[in-house]
Amino acid sequence: MYRFTVSTDVEAAPARVWRALCDPAEVVLWDTGVEEAIDAPDDYPQPGQHVRWRYSNGPFRILNDRPQEVSPDKRLRSLLTVGPFRFDETYTLDENGLGCRLTAEMDVTAPLPVLGFLIERAYLGPSTKNTVEASLGAIKRHCEAAP
Repeated sequence: MYRFTVSTDVEAAPARVWRALCDPAEVVLWDTGVEEAIDAPDDYPQPGQHVRWRYSNGPFRILNDRPQEVSPDKRLRSLLTVGPFRFDETYTLDENGLGCRLTAEMDVTAPLPVLGFLIERAYLGPSTKNTVEASLGAIKRHCEAAP
């Protein structure tokens, strides 16, 4: 398993950032890799749901999202799969003087015999960290620009 944590300060209220993280119509505005939420129910996210997201590129075009913990405006933890890879992702929102701090914690797993550990360390973990850092930057720009 490869574990990392990244954060950014966003000059927007936690409720605004939460909406950007959870409203499928907003996710497609800031996450340039996401084309659509294929089957998100109106009350997404709720523990026990299974939502599929379609990506515009890459060898695996469907991300399976299974929310585990949902505390509106505070914490969202989901189990994700993309192809054979697994991600335990937690977003946390903490109020600060200018808005909030958005933190993403992730455990990345490549459950493949023998090579999984090497794939996690050499490629998948660092690549995922770079992608999540870019996503936090995109959320920050989106929330600070939009009302």
